[in-house]
Amino acid sequence: MQVTGHVIRSRYMYVRKRGDDAYQRVLAELGPEARALMESGPLETNWYPYEVYVELSTTIDRVLGNGDLQLVFEMGSFSCEHNLTGIYRVFFRFGNLNFLINRAAKAWHSQYDFGVMTVARDPDNKSRVTLELSEVPRPSRVLFLAVKGWVVKAAELSGSELVRAEDEFSEDPGAPMRWVFEYL
Repeated sequence: MQVTGHVIRSRYMYVRKRGDDAYQRVLAELGPEARALMESGPLETNWYPYEVYVELSTTIDRVLGNGDLQLVFEMGSFSCEHNLTGIYRVFFRFGNLNFLINRAAKAWHSQYDFGVMTVARDPDNKSRVTLELSEVPRPSRVLFLAVKGWVVKAAELSGSELVRAEDEFSEDPGAPMRWVFEYL
């Protein structure tokens, strides 16, 4: 299981924006592989082990946050805003949340080499959308919260107002992760 350097680099940039002291504190707590990656600076074009992504995210949350994974949600939001710049910004300004979620589902494998992401719409409620990620061999709450943070930020950038969000997570291998969003 691997994630692209875009995902890892956004975590790197998140820490760097907090200053050198924060960066040094995180480095001091990382294992050898994650520390070497952070010291060299992750390349967006490379792929990195999923385990390093999880370690990096949980360490950042523990060192710079409260260890409750709230910063993982925040890093997902940061990733959305950081990675989707330039021409993609137009989609956020003029698109709607349905469009953005469809694009995210189609682009899943450009960021992760595992899982299947699908989108389902409620035929009775056009402003309700369900995003599902299935076939993840090693589910992690880190991945779950990061995706949720990404979608919440996408809604904000598109001008949609989330009025309700529900989610479902299980650590059972292969169990789907679900996010249900209702927006105006």
